[in-house]
Amino acid sequence: MFPRLPVEKIRELCAHGQEVSFKDGETLFREGELDYAFYVVLEGRVKVTKRASTEEMLLTYHEAGQFTGDIAMLTGTPARATVVAEGAARAMRFDMAEFRMMLAECPDLASTVLRAFAARAREVDATMIQQEKLASMGKMAAGLAHELNNPAAAMVRTMESLRGAISRVSALGMTYDCRFDSSERPILEHLQNHVRERASDPDTLSPLDRSDRQEALADWLERNGLDDGWEMAPGLVNAGLTRECVTSLSGKLKPDALSAALTWIEADLTTNQLAKEIESAARRIFDLVSAMKQYTYMDQAQFQEIDVHEGLDSTLKIFAHRTRKGIEVRREYDRSIPRVQAYAGELNQLWTNLIDNAVDAMNGSGVLTIKTQRDREGIKVTIGDSGPGIPPEIRDRIFEPFVTSKPAGKGTGLGLEIAHRIAVNRHHGKITVESRPGDTRFIVTIPFEQRKNNEMYPSEPGARREAALQGV
Repeated sequence: MFPRLPVEKIRELCAHGQEVSFKDGETLFREGELDYAFYVVLEGRVKVTKRASTEEMLLTYHEAGQFTGDIAMLTGTPARATVVAEGAARAMRFDMAEFRMMLAECPDLASTVLRAFAARAREVDATMIQQEKLASMGKMAAGLAHELNNPAAAMVRTMESLRGAISRVSALGMTYDCRFDSSERPILEHLQNHVRERASDPDTLSPLDRSDRQEALADWLERNGLDDGWEMAPGLVNAGLTRECVTSLSGKLKPDALSAALTWIEADLTTNQLAKEIESAARRIFDLVSAMKQYTYMDQAQFQEIDVHEGLDSTLKIFAHRTRKGIEVRREYDRSIPRVQAYAGELNQLWTNLIDNAVDAMNGSGVLTIKTQRDREGIKVTIGDSGPGIPPEIRDRIFEPFVTSKPAGKGTGLGLEIAHRIAVNRHHGKITVESRPGDTRFIVTIPFEQRKNNEMYPSEPGARREAALQGV
């Protein structure tokens, strides 16, 4: 898609074009312009971007020996992208008449340019379609997150205050309850604190042991005049009370006070537990909204330095409902890895496609492994599953469009193709797959820096010229 012209061909072209120099950030031509030219980069590099919705989307970089402007020049339409110098750069400029004359007189050049033209035209269209889908999903997620964020945060704050209010009401009720005298209230306060502590850190009982404790306690309660003992017993057992505890308490309280105390304790415990469950649910909603905001990088720049682990964790939260039962998630993170420059939202889309594939492959049961490590080329992220593996007959074509190992009607065969495009075309990295029954791994490598230093070019003018012609 981005071929380099041979050194001999560049030398021939230099006799027909005009050599021009550009400062950092200077524009070669803008998207939509009618008066533009075909350029062959001699030194430095240029950045190619295209407007997508309200953002400027990076398409690629062209370096020494590569060319730009061919799509619009061949079609005769306005420029389809904006090209800007990335640092100091020099290029050969050819207007439309010169460009078409060179194509007519030089079959080798025409063949190279036309092949690149066809590939680039397809890629630009595919990239724009993908960008529109990502933008649509991002807007929907951002809107949903915005609408849910404020009420979810309010619910969390309210439930924190409600639990405190319930405790105060309970304490006041005990203080003014005429069924308890001054000698019994300290005992009840101690019991209440004990029950709440045990409720926050309950014993791990087997179902059989729990059933035995509930049956013994319910039987004792009914024999001592509590008609709803079978309903109270589960809550009291969950709070750590046993038949022995209640029996020892009966010697410290009057019979009427004991019945009232146990009823009060069970109601207080149930109310606090319900408030705690509502608070937990509100926090889960709040955490999910926060994960969605981080997943879409709402209100943040599209291209930025990110922590890959944050993106992986936020993506895993999105899949929590599918991994909670039957799938074990193992995180093997190298936290010493530095931040990486990336298109954050698109990188999360890459993780989404790979994790979704892994979860589907395991069919509800297995081990999902997410591993990060430092690599010579950048950050290496491995997403593995314990599923049946990719069939050998499609393994080499797994990143091609419409190739899938899923049953008919379940997969489109586009997820891995999009993942490949994001990793390779968008981030200049690579993605590979290793698969055998019980162990499938998709390995993504993302370079630490998406930009190269211009210091790689020699400083003397003559040396720079020769280096450009050699395709450095």
